Amino acid sequence: MASASILQSLSTSTTLTSSVSSSTAPSTPLTILIRDSIEGTSDFFPFLDIAGLGSGSDDVDSGLTFKELFATSLDGNQEITLFSSGCQVDGRTDCTRACNNSSLFFSSLETFYNCAALAAAAHWTQDAKSYYVSQETERNASAIMGSGTLSEFDGRPVLRSLIACAQDSCDNDGLSKPCNRTIDRLSYDTSTPEEIFEALDEFCPELPAEVNPDIFGPGVLISYVLQVCFAASLYLLLKGFTLWVTITQDTSRRKSEPKPYRLKRSLTRIESMIWRDSGGLSRTSIAIATTLVEFQEAQCWFVFAVQIASILAIVVNSQEGTFWGEIVVNAAIAFHVSQNGILPMFLVQVCLHHEGIRNWHTFLGFFMEYLLAIVATSQKIYFKDAFALFKSQNEIEACGFNPSPRTYCAATQGIDGQSFSFFPHPLLYKMTFLILDTIAIAALVADQLAWTLRKHHLTKHVQIGSYRLGRWPRWGKQKRGLFIKIWFWRILEVAYLVINILYMISLTKVINAESFAANRWSYGQIIAVTVWGPVIVKLFDLLLSGPPKNGMRLNSGPPRLRIDNVINGRVGTSADEVIEDDNETDEKCDEPQPRARDEGFMVRQAATMQLGDPNHDGRDIEGEAIEPEPKAASPDGISAERDVKGITK
Repeated sequence: MASASILQSLSTSTTLTSSVSSSTAPSTPLTILIRDSIEGTSDFFPFLDIAGLGSGSDDVDSGLTFKELFATSLDGNQEITLFSSGCQVDGRTDCTRACNNSSLFFSSLETFYNCAALAAAAHWTQDAKSYYVSQETERNASAIMGSGTLSEFDGRPVLRSLIACAQDSCDNDGLSKPCNRTIDRLSYDTSTPEEIFEALDEFCPELPAEVNPDIFGPGVLISYVLQVCFAASLYLLLKGFTLWVTITQDTSRRKSEPKPYRLKRSLTRIESMIWRDSGGLSRTSIAIATTLVEFQEAQCWFVFAVQIASILAIVVNSQEGTFWGEIVVNAAIAFHVSQNGILPMFLVQVCLHHEGIRNWHTFLGFFMEYLLAIVATSQKIYFKDAFALFKSQNEIEACGFNPSPRTYCAATQGIDGQSFSFFPHPLLYKMTFLILDTIAIAALVADQLAWTLRKHHLTKHVQIGSYRLGRWPRWGKQKRGLFIKIWFWRILEVAYLVINILYMISLTKVINAESFAANRWSYGQIIAVTVWGPVIVKLFDLLLSGPPKNGMRLNSGPPRLRIDNVINGRVGTSADEVIEDDNETDEKCDEPQPRARDEGFMVRQAATMQLGDPNHDGRDIEGEAIEPEPKAASPDGISAERDVKGITK
């Protein structure tokens, strides 16, 4: 911490001066530098300052919050940095008065530091005579000295106040680490300034930060890891399944079949979606489609809770933390999980749009989490608020009824029960949030609106010249525009897969042997672990057993909320226009297909029926048949549909 660095420098310099004869006139001038305030103590803005907390080390360097204030050059010149924001008395900077009043002395970090540094300077220049005060030094110091001068500053009352405040703080501040016993043995009457400085060198402790369990407890940490793992696994399962279907389906067989039964090369358009529900491919496609949507909905609620907790941890920081470094660490972690907790949501949402699974309630939930992430990442914490917190928690009488200086000068060494890492570097996640997320959200919003315009009955047939509303421009007969669109989605998916894997590594690197100790678990942590349970169990149930078969019972049929988009023809891949073009070409080139009523029907249990030849794979049609869009069916298909309705009646 700042005070520890100051006092250590003071002690080192004092040791050097003891070897110099007091009869020798000092030849080295004391140098005074004036700055406005200590960097990092006015506020902490995680978006800009988080990189200073280190990347990959267990050591949470407090240098971000309290910079090294005291430096000794190699040629022996002694520099002291003082701050004009300290020693405020009646609206003016006056260290001469402030340092002789305990209530003002310990009222801020800058004042505390200024007075300690001036007391040391007085000892070196007046008693030890290691340095001398030049006219330039006096002129610089006059900016904060107020009613006195540096050469006449009396450091003895300051040393007396330092001893009294340090001893009272060590007895009553309640921090987890006690003070060094040498502080208890200090006495103004018997201790030399060198002994005082040496003892106070250990006054500011190194404390482990206790992280808010609501944002980074063991159960919540496991949920973060499971969220990223499940999102990445779903993506890989989806791509592996669609690739396998593309390879294994016989092209010649698909070309020879009627158009309604052809493979459409996407999760919601594959041939297996209109096979019997008991088919293996159908089970897999329905399981993936259902799980993608339900997992995204579960993510919306989970991330919503995380974002609210993160905002409270950053904004309402006066309710958390026993020392300044702990508050900074909690704010940094809250920022990290808030900014990056939406990465799995982006990956799944991009997959949903690319596969043609779109609905407004899921999209609006995802978009709301993105807005909350923006709110969370734009928050700051202020040192003055933390100082008010420390003062309300414990007022130290010998420190002028101010908080213990240890609460704001304590260094932060690691996190209690965890490591501290933003692998590979916080800058990567900042650039992802600023650039990749912005590009993705713009593309997703545009795609959602375009889909709505394409499918809404009021806008689906609107054309402006040759341009059809909601369609991507083709740019020539070779359709370069559609080619660019397809590869844009693919690149976006891969980019989010990579960044999610890096984020998962970052989460796992904070775990150590004490992260999951029994005393860290609570009801909330156990609940957080189980949040993904229903989605995972349902995925395996659908993969192994498939959805319920069609029938008239209330619990029969596939998951309607997920599959009705396919039945009603309201979905399509990110390259909807490619499919439409294929359909238009097929209408011109295909031979007339046999009428459906000529192929025969098989009625099963008076509740389901199978379309097509009994020896050919067909589709189970729900009892509450939903009419497809007219343009998606050929005239023969419409006649077949009428025959089907006549049979069901």
